[in-house]
Amino acid sequence: HYFIQSNLSMVDVLGDADNKKWNCIYPAYLNSNKSIKQGRRVAKQCAVENPTCQEISDVIQSLGLQHVTQPSKHYTRETDRERWQLGRVKVLLAKEDGTPINETITNKNELMQYVATMIPKLKSRSAKATESQQQSASGKNKKKKGKK
Repeated sequence: HYFIQSNLSMVDVLGDADNKKWNCIYPAYLNSNKSIKQGRRVAKQCAVENPTCQEISDVIQSLGLQHVTQPSKHYTRETDRERWQLGRVKVLLAKEDGTPINETITNKNELMQYVATMIPKLKSRSAKATESQQQSASGKNKKKKGKK
């Protein structure tokens, strides 16, 4: 149940589904570089540095929840319109009768906490971390050239 949406509305993709039951998650909600005033909604120690819409989508997909990635949308409090900050993910957490689809995730706050803890464990994140460690390690071994 994974959709990537460009110029279609939610009704176009999902039929006549009730949009009010879908929860929105913007990368700013989980960004450790943001303050509460700037839109962060999880505790700073749980937050992730510069999460992307695709990373959020990958974690939600692993849960098996129905979701829609909207890469062209942006968070209203976001002053920068940088590419990595764009996008949102709409997630369906409950069935029509109100029962949760996934037993472990019953509300939006639990979902945001779970996503924030799982993003650092993604392969794409661990590859970036090892790459940056290798670059910093190689930078330490270089001799500095300067005037005597």
